[in-house]
Amino acid sequence: MKNTILLYITISLVLTSLLSCSKTSDIDALHQRLDELVDVIEQHEEEKIKDYLSGDFSVSKKFTKKQFTLFINYHLKRNKNISINLFNKEINRHDSYVDVTMDALLIGAKNWLPERGQKYFVESRWEIESGKWVMSRLRWSVK
Repeated sequence: MKNTILLYITISLVLTSLLSCSKTSDIDALHQRLDELVDVIEQHEEEKIKDYLSGDFSVSKKFTKKQFTLFINYHLKRNKNISINLFNKEINRHDSYVDVTMDALLIGAKNWLPERGQKYFVESRWEIESGKWVMSRLRWSVK
């Protein structure tokens, strides 16, 4: 009896540990995807941006995925140098998606000296598609 209880406790602890590790891994993978997306934008890798957007991606129901990539491409061409700093990130997990809110400081310049800068409050929704986190919704406002 004593061994059976010990076995149940051990199995429960192992399962709990495995489940919490998988959730942490998902969140770590999401943080990594966010960092990669920032790098892609800062490096002006226009063709890679759409890899971070879901098939039904939209921006506040105003831009489709195609319109948003055109919008981003315009700003990439306007700003030879772009710097993006994300802070105050909050991640809220739901059954089939994750909502991420954060503050973002965007700085742009034609040359090396910053000419433009703005702080934004950003809300995004991320889902797993084909094994990778992709953004399905995006909204931002000037802070």
